[in-house]
Amino acid sequence: MKENKVLWRNPSVILKLIELGAWKNWVYVTTTELASDIGLPQQTVSRVLNELSSSNFIEKKRVGRTIAVRLTEKCLNSLRFTYERLTPIFEELKTFRFSGIVLSGFGDGEHYVKIYMDKFEEVLKFKPYPGTLNLKIIDLNDLKTLFIIRGLPGLKIEKFTKNGRAYGAVKCYPALIGGEVNGAIVMPERTHYGLDVVELVAPENLRKRFNLKNGDRVSVEVKVNI
Repeated sequence: MKENKVLWRNPSVILKLIELGAWKNWVYVTTTELASDIGLPQQTVSRVLNELSSSNFIEKKRVGRTIAVRLTEKCLNSLRFTYERLTPIFEELKTFRFSGIVLSGFGDGEHYVKIYMDKFEEVLKFKPYPGTLNLKIIDLNDLKTLFIIRGLPGLKIEKFTKNGRAYGAVKCYPALIGGEVNGAIVMPERTHYGLDVVELVAPENLRKRFNLKNGDRVSVEVKVNI
C-alpha cells in the first residue's frame, strides 16, 4: 500500500512517462524537460523519479546528459489494477432496444456491402452477408431510441477512395438481431433512406434465417459504453 502511495504521490510524473511511451520502450529525457512539461520544480521531479526507482516502479540509467527511463512490470501491474478499479466509474454498459418492420430497399445493398467488405471485416470482426436488411421504425419510442443511438460514437469506417471513386464514412453499432444473430447496424454518411429506416448487416442472410417477409417485425439490441 505504501509503495502505491509512491506511485501516485505525483501522478503527473508517471502519466507523463506513459505519454512518452515508457510503458513499452526506454525513453530519453532530462529532469529539466520533464519539469517544464509537467509544471513542477526540477528538484521535485528528480526526487519523484528516485522514489519510483527505489520502489521498483521504474528503471532508470544515465545516458550522457539524459536519463533513460522505462516502466517496470510491477508498475504496469499496478496501473492495470488501478484501471480496473476506475473503469466502472467512467464506462457504463447501456442496452438500447428497438424494433422495426422489414422493408424492401433500393436493391443496392449488396453492391455497397461488397465494396465496403474489407472495411466491415476490419471494424466488425466478421464478414457480412452481401446485402442489408432494412427496417422501418414506426413506434415513437423506438424512433427516440434510434435517435439516441445515432448520436453515439459507434465504430467508424472513414471515407475512402477505391478505383478512383470516393465512398463516404459509415458508423457501425454491433447489435443482437432477432435475439439470436450477432450483426450490426450500419449508418452510412450518404444514404437514400430517411432517419426512420435502419440498415442491418450480419454474417448470414437475415431474411432466410428468420424466414422474413415485408411487414414482419424484427427486434434489435445494441449495447454500448456511455
